[in-house]
Amino acid sequence: MKALRGYVKCIDIFSERVAHCFAWLAVILMVGMVYSTIMRYVFNMPPMWTYDFVYYCANVMFMMGTAYVMRMKGNVSIDIFYRKFSPKGQAIIDIVFSMLFLFPLLAALLYFSSIHVPFSWGLRERAVESVMRVPIYPLKAVIPLTCVMLALQGIAELIRKVVFLATGSELQWK
Repeated sequence: MKALRGYVKCIDIFSERVAHCFAWLAVILMVGMVYSTIMRYVFNMPPMWTYDFVYYCANVMFMMGTAYVMRMKGNVSIDIFYRKFSPKGQAIIDIVFSMLFLFPLLAALLYFSSIHVPFSWGLRERAVESVMRVPIYPLKAVIPLTCVMLALQGIAELIRKVVFLATGSELQWK
């Protein structure tokens, strides 16, 4: 039990710290957008980099925060049926859906992204929809990293649910 608690604590802290670090991209994104808006509407000189800037910042910020969102149960769920179940029933549903959907989806995404990311780096792939044709291979490299972080947090959440089913109490590390 101590090892499980240690794993859950380690992953929770890691997810939280990564999310908090990358949350600063929201501030950077806001400053960039304010600058872009002022340049466009006050000085009639719209910057060319705005689309790429938003694309990069928003994507990285969202991807690097997904594990933390999972930890905080901030993802969208359909509670019409779920909330009618007991806490143990909810835990069973969470375990089953994690095994049927979350982990297979993450495995497939990790597999395919691990094929495409090296290819993209080898080509030094650039965005075709961008006026500036910025490199997108660094952005694609975040995808497998996101998959790994989500899988680690998913395992931590699975451990929480299994411990809850076995003991009837939540696994706490704080």
